[in-house]
Amino acid sequence: MKQLKNQQGYALLIVLLIIVLFLSISATFMAGSLSNAKQEKTVDTTNQSVASAEMGVRYYTADFKRELELIKLDVSAETQLRINDLIACIQPPRETRCDSDAKIDIIEDQIDEDMRALYIQKILAKVNELNALAAGTPVQPFTAEQISYAVSSAAGATVDSTGTVTTDPDAVKKIKVDLVTAGTSEAISKELKALFNIQVPDTFLNPSEALTIETVINTTKPNVTYTDIFDAAEPTISCTALLADLTKELKEGEKRPSPIYECKLAEGETLTAIISLLKSKGFSPTDFKVFTDDFAKNVCPKSCNILDLEGINLSVDTIDENAFNNMNNLINANIIVNGVLASGNNLINLGKNDSRQIIIVKELDVGSNIQNLYYTNLLVLGDSDATEKDSKLQWGSNFEVDNYSKLCIDIDQILPEDLKRLSEEIKFTNSGSLIYYSRYAPDFFLKDNKGFNDTARTTQFVKRSPDYTTFLAACDVKLSQTIIDTTEVAVPNVLEPDFDFEVEY
Repeated sequence: MKQLKNQQGYALLIVLLIIVLFLSISATFMAGSLSNAKQEKTVDTTNQSVASAEMGVRYYTADFKRELELIKLDVSAETQLRINDLIACIQPPRETRCDSDAKIDIIEDQIDEDMRALYIQKILAKVNELNALAAGTPVQPFTAEQISYAVSSAAGATVDSTGTVTTDPDAVKKIKVDLVTAGTSEAISKELKALFNIQVPDTFLNPSEALTIETVINTTKPNVTYTDIFDAAEPTISCTALLADLTKELKEGEKRPSPIYECKLAEGETLTAIISLLKSKGFSPTDFKVFTDDFAKNVCPKSCNILDLEGINLSVDTIDENAFNNMNNLINANIIVNGVLASGNNLINLGKNDSRQIIIVKELDVGSNIQNLYYTNLLVLGDSDATEKDSKLQWGSNFEVDNYSKLCIDIDQILPEDLKRLSEEIKFTNSGSLIYYSRYAPDFFLKDNKGFNDTARTTQFVKRSPDYTTFLAACDVKLSQTIIDTTEVAVPNVLEPDFDFEVEY
């Protein structure tokens, strides 16, 4: 027989309580889990924004370093252009702004100063470009991700050796750049600051690697002597061969000769043709001294009247002393006759283009008139190989020196009877004059029509030179010579910018 017990529902109540207890515990664990998941997501998002900001730092740092290399190349190229300009200034004809070492040093200092200012200016301009990116669109490196980075700000400052901000370019030792980048991930943004330190070189030139510039300078030979004028050594090279040498392509190590270029007219060469050839090749006839032993054939095969030598220097051999007949209307001539200029007829109407010309002879023997000389200096220096007072200065009828012309004579070399006749008969018009030199002879006087010293005319037209160099200089005789001048010019320094940076988290 079953016995029935009355539990009054306690078992059900206990079960319900246990169920409630388990549900409460489960809810607590679920809430904690949900909270942890949210926190982890927030941390992950924050980390992504920091990582994004780091990506921005790396990107803009790499870009800045690349730009710095380009700035270095630009400044080096500009420095080289300035150095090239200095080299061009030094090349003859040297400009007055660089005609001394002191002036060259000043130019180099200015180049250094300008390049320093340019270097600083370009770097700060790049910083301003970075700062302008703050107003632009952020960079989204991965299109499928909600992350991006951008420049928040960029600022640069020039500082001296103590780290103090300065605006004096000469005092600047370093450029400090503060670059702030922001990284964003799902609306969470974090910023990182990159600090750049860019060293500014002390100099943009490298004097220890100076470039030596050799320049050929044409200058006037000081203390010109008789021997300098009547140089017995003649060149062996023909003028055509010399011009070929001057225009050929040079091999490594070869150098062209420098003016004054000397050559000799060979068989078949005429002075007129050589002058035309020189000009066609871009040369100036004044840079050439041409020797000839056949004046009539090489210089004036048809007639010696109406010659234009275009400033070329012509030396006539002593064995060709009888080459001249008439020599009228000569212009632009610089002629040296190593003997007697023996013109059988006249020597008239010279230099009528108002350009100074010089004719130097050892002796003069003109069969008829010497007249109408314009801007022509006629020098009779005597034959040093002969006995003193044995050189001819002779003419036929009239001898006039006029129109800014000069007769220059070494009276120690001239035949006394020729000097006596000269003192009695020579005439001067306009600004013509006579300049003479003597080591020991008494003063030379012009004579009046009674044979007495004409002191007034002598004072007006005649001048004695105290020495031979002064005598030649007074007669405008100048011999060119070339000298090699060496000048050291600094070369551009190879810029290796000292660049470092750190990141503040």
